[in-house]
Amino acid sequence: MGDQIGHLPLQDIGLNNIPAVPYLLTFSEPLGTVLRLGLRALETRSAKDGLSVTYTIGGRTATAFEFLYGSAPSNPLHGAAAEIERVLLGGADTLLHRMTAGRTTGATLAVRESQIPSLSLEQPEQFAISWTRFANVYQDAYPQLSTWASSLTSIAAASEQFWPTIADFGLAYNLIILELVNTAETANLKALFGDTWTDAGMDAIQAAGRLYAIDMSIFESFAPATVDNLVRFTPGTITLLEQDAATKKLTPLAVRVSTQGSAVVYSSHSASAGAWLYALQAAKTSVTVYGIWLGHVYHWHIVTAAMQMTMYNNVPPGHPLYQLLEPQSNYLIPFNEVLLILWSFIAPPTSFDNPLKFLQLMDLFAAGREFFDDDPGVTIRKQGLQEAQFTQDTSWDRYPVVQNLLELWQATADYVDAFVSATYATDAAVAGDAALQRWIAAAAGPAEGNVRGLPAMASRAVLKDVLTSLMYRVTAHGISRLNNSANPVLTFSANYPPCLQSATLPPANANLDTRALLKLLPWTGTIGDLVNFYFTFVFSPPYEPFIPSGGVDTNLPFPSGMEDPRNRAVVVYRNRLIEFINGYEPSNPQLGQWPLNIET
Repeated sequence: MGDQIGHLPLQDIGLNNIPAVPYLLTFSEPLGTVLRLGLRALETRSAKDGLSVTYTIGGRTATAFEFLYGSAPSNPLHGAAAEIERVLLGGADTLLHRMTAGRTTGATLAVRESQIPSLSLEQPEQFAISWTRFANVYQDAYPQLSTWASSLTSIAAASEQFWPTIADFGLAYNLIILELVNTAETANLKALFGDTWTDAGMDAIQAAGRLYAIDMSIFESFAPATVDNLVRFTPGTITLLEQDAATKKLTPLAVRVSTQGSAVVYSSHSASAGAWLYALQAAKTSVTVYGIWLGHVYHWHIVTAAMQMTMYNNVPPGHPLYQLLEPQSNYLIPFNEVLLILWSFIAPPTSFDNPLKFLQLMDLFAAGREFFDDDPGVTIRKQGLQEAQFTQDTSWDRYPVVQNLLELWQATADYVDAFVSATYATDAAVAGDAALQRWIAAAAGPAEGNVRGLPAMASRAVLKDVLTSLMYRVTAHGISRLNNSANPVLTFSANYPPCLQSATLPPANANLDTRALLKLLPWTGTIGDLVNFYFTFVFSPPYEPFIPSGGVDTNLPFPSGMEDPRNRAVVVYRNRLIEFINGYEPSNPQLGQWPLNIET
């Protein structure tokens, strides 16, 4: 990517908040991305072949594979290369016109060749339809099946599992989303929750510092989509939770579900059983969609790509910053571009069914947001989370997502500290680095990177802060490629629904039985697209692994081998990631599965 990298003129269509979205001016890298994605479709075939458990749904008996994909699914990227070429011939304006018109291209992810239509599931246990026998996923997960299925039939089980499902398993989605309800926020929440606030005694819970919220109301202004004749709906939700002072467990008390001017409040104390189960599924749906597009893509793809674009355009090869950043700056920019061009081929099955709608969400989220707001420590502080409130035995063990991300952050910070200390002897050396100054000025400039909140490069400390934040995003993204991140919790899509299949909000006293509830949750076609999305991450090898196959002391980015203290710091960084993976996947650590770059 030695040539200058351009970006989409998003401000021309009123998207002024989102960081720049790079647009490569050559065919080779986007087309290479398509070819690599096509190869991944082949690499995941063994996992799909393992979808061999038989189910009976809608009076049909077939394997999970047949329900999700038909008898022989086409390569979902067939024809994608030609589509890429057509769009790139027209340049950025062609893609922008497509997005403005709300157009999408190509077919859906799971192309069906049989006559089995998309069906709603009939029993909660059938959400195991997405568990493959490959790598023993189904066999290892089976003991949990009745527990997770009970979250669709038992209000006690559903409430008990709600927070741990997010706190323990939301790592790939960067789900640092909980916030302490402070006094200043109570007036607005009282108005939104009405009598439910008083009935649940929330004033007293808030005054005791035990009331928390998960605010996903950002989605309420976005219309549902219709894909393959089925509605895809992301509700806006606000969930209020009470923390037990002794055990530190969090229990949902009420959920406000909203969409485009209408809302229903569901209380754990007064809603019907079926309505409360629906409310918790609606909340989990909005959390999933937040995790996909905002927790994961905005934090780790969008801001990172703008910083990488301006780095490539301003820092020459051979510069120490280039040597530091370039090894981890490949693949992301062309992947983001291909995602926008081939949206319906690649994007997971949410209600954000075209690239313009996605970019509008990014822009809304970015309003008033600054670069460091994405750092886990800043997020924790701004949301009022205290380590003591989420620690039982070890730091943050009651919120493992936070615990794990902070560990990755510290490893990155230590590596960056070693780099800056060895590269810049003084603060004046930082201030006098012309390439660094050009890069950060371009990244912050509204007409270039449009990344807000970047500080002046006047000291080593400030440079460390910026580099740590940038490199952390790339490294932390790698967690999404480990098998444990998706299987079996996320692939059991009632735990993390990518959409609801109806935009109707049931009344709080609705008589929803299990079959009626399941009709609102993902159907087989949606689940098939979701499985394709997850399997692409976890069942295909990275283009370049973070841990080199030749050993931690090979493929070093700086000259002079192990005599260079920066290369010694690289080795330490790699060893710390190995320790992390061993702890995260103790029974089967996938040391070669963690990617060096953001690839997908």
